[in-house]
Amino acid sequence: MQLGQDETPLDVGQQRQVRPIDATDERLFSLWSMVDRDTMGNRYELLDDLVDDSNEIAHYHGHGQHGGSVSGRIVIKRDFEAAYKRLCEQYFNGDESLYTAQQFKRRYRVSPSIFEKVYQQLLGKGVFRRPDKLDACGRKGIHPLVRMTAAFRVLAYGCGADREDENLSIGESTVHDAVKSFCKLLIQEFGDEYLNRTPTVAERNRILKHNKTRGFPGLFASWDCKHFVWDNCPVALQGQHKGHHAGGKYTKILEAIADGSCYIWFVHFGAPGSCNDINVLDKSSIVGALLSGQLDLKTEPYEINGTIRDWMYFLVDGIYPNWAIFVKTIAKEAREATPHLDFYASRQEGVRKDIERAFGILVKKFHVLARPIRTWREDDMRNILYACIILHNMCCAERLEVTGQDVVETEFHDDYTDEEVNLTTADGGEQFIFNRVPVPTSDAANDMETLMTERFHRVNALYNHLSDPEKHLQLRTDLVAHLSGRQAEK
Repeated sequence: MQLGQDETPLDVGQQRQVRPIDATDERLFSLWSMVDRDTMGNRYELLDDLVDDSNEIAHYHGHGQHGGSVSGRIVIKRDFEAAYKRLCEQYFNGDESLYTAQQFKRRYRVSPSIFEKVYQQLLGKGVFRRPDKLDACGRKGIHPLVRMTAAFRVLAYGCGADREDENLSIGESTVHDAVKSFCKLLIQEFGDEYLNRTPTVAERNRILKHNKTRGFPGLFASWDCKHFVWDNCPVALQGQHKGHHAGGKYTKILEAIADGSCYIWFVHFGAPGSCNDINVLDKSSIVGALLSGQLDLKTEPYEINGTIRDWMYFLVDGIYPNWAIFVKTIAKEAREATPHLDFYASRQEGVRKDIERAFGILVKKFHVLARPIRTWREDDMRNILYACIILHNMCCAERLEVTGQDVVETEFHDDYTDEEVNLTTADGGEQFIFNRVPVPTSDAANDMETLMTERFHRVNALYNHLSDPEKHLQLRTDLVAHLSGRQAEK
C-alpha cells in the first residue's frame, strides 16, 4: 500500500505491536458494550483500567512485548557433548567400557545386542535424529544415544523425567518427548514381529511339544488379565475406571496370553477397571483375532484319552465361560473327595501360572508399570505398555535362541513319540472344528455381497464351535483321565 501526500510513516518505536485476539480481548469487548450510554464520560476511564489489566494478564501468559522465549524461563547451559562422551566411556566403549555387559543388562533391562538392534533401527527417526544435524543456532544438539538411554531409564526405573538431568544433561520436557517418540517408533518398527501375531510352524511345534511333556497335549498358552493403575485418570472417566482392584484406584486392564517361555503373543489393552474378565472378553480384540484368523488355532490332529482334536486351547481361571478353547480348574469343594480331580486341578493351576509369571517379569523388569502410570492420555499409556511388552518379548526370543528350548519340568517329563494322526481314518470327528467350518468359495471373490455373506457364516460357525460348552466339558474330562493315567504310571 502506498502512502498519501499528507501521511507519514510511523517510526519503529511508534508502531503498535498487534497480537491475536484471545479470551481476554473478548472479555474487554463484552464489558465495554455493557456500559450505559448515560455514563459515556466515565466510559473511557473504564477502558483505560481494563487495558492496563489486559496488559498485565498478557504479560503473565507470555503475550507481552518482550519477545523471545516465555517470560521467566530459565536457560541452563548444558554440555551435551560431554554427556555423550561420558556415556560412551561408561557403556559403549567396547572392552574398555567402565561397566560390564551384565551391569548394562541390569540397568537397561535388555542385552547390549538388543539395545544395538533397537538403536540402529530407530536412528534418524522422530526425535532420534542424526548426531551430525545442527539445531537452529548452528550447534549440535543432544546425541540420539543419550535420548534413547534416557527413554530406557524411564521405562526401567519408572523415575521422574528430570532425574537423568544430572548425569545425561537432558531436560525434563526433552525426556518426555524422547519416551513418547521411542514407544511409538518401537511399536511401528517391531510391532509386527513381536506383538499380536500367530506363531510360525516351528514356534507352534516347539510350544506344543513343551506343553505335551507337561501333561497338556494341544495346549497353546495361558490367558488372563491384569490391572494397571492410571494415576492421572481424568475426573470425567474416574467412575468407569474405579474397581475393586488396587484398593479401589483407577485402573486400566491388560488382557494377554503367554506360553511356557513367558512370551506374550497377543494383548488387548484399554478396558476400564470396573470391568471383570468376562466383560473384557466380550470386547476383546484377541477373540476378534481368533475369529478373523489373525490368531490361528488350527494345528495337526492330536489325541487325548482316545479323542482326537485339531485345535489348540488355553488355560484360564474359574471366572471364564465354558468355551471349548478354555480349560478351567475344578472348585475345591468338588475335588476334595476325588484324588484324581485334585491332581488335575493342581496341575492346571500350576501350568496356568505361565501368564502370572509373564506379568510378574514384565512388571519387575519395567518399573514404570509397577508404579501408577503418570500419563494424561490413554494412547500414551497404551504405547508405554506395548513398548515394554515388545522389549520383554525380544528378551524372551533371545533367551530361546541361546538355550534352544523351553525349560522342561523334570518331575512330569515324559519321552513322548510324535505320532502322526490320520485325519481321514481317526475317530472322534465330532471334536474337530476347522474342517467343519465353511470356507468362502473362490467364485465368490468377484461378488462382494456373496463374499461378505459367506465370511459372516464362517465367523458365526467358528464362534459357535469355539464357545461350545459340550466340547469344553469333554476336553476337561479327557484331560482328567489323561493326567490320572500318567500319575498312575509314575
